[in-house]
Amino acid sequence: MTSEFSLRDEELTPHRVRATLRAHCWTWKSTGACVGMLGGVIAPLLGLALSFLASFIGDWHGFHVRREGAVLLFLTIPLLIFGAHCLDLLDKEVSAEESRLRQRNK
Repeated sequence: MTSEFSLRDEELTPHRVRATLRAHCWTWKSTGACVGMLGGVIAPLLGLALSFLASFIGDWHGFHVRREGAVLLFLTIPLLIFGAHCLDLLDKEVSAEESRLRQRNK
């Protein structure tokens, strides 16, 4: 036997949690922040590994491993800057939503 309960949305989550969930759903800002930050961490590691590998094998079947490693190393800073910018945009969005909720509750 199953039973079903019906609750209003206000009873489940407080206003601040709902505002945060609304602000942090998968938008281009949150996706950009994830891609930028994860890419900024993974790119230098992969770039170092490729550069290290290239010092032993050189060009491998037409792939310029050293060049690709250098490109990944140079992409680290722009990816981190892009991720930080997207995080700032998310933070501004959350701040605006919280201030709107505070004004509505007054």
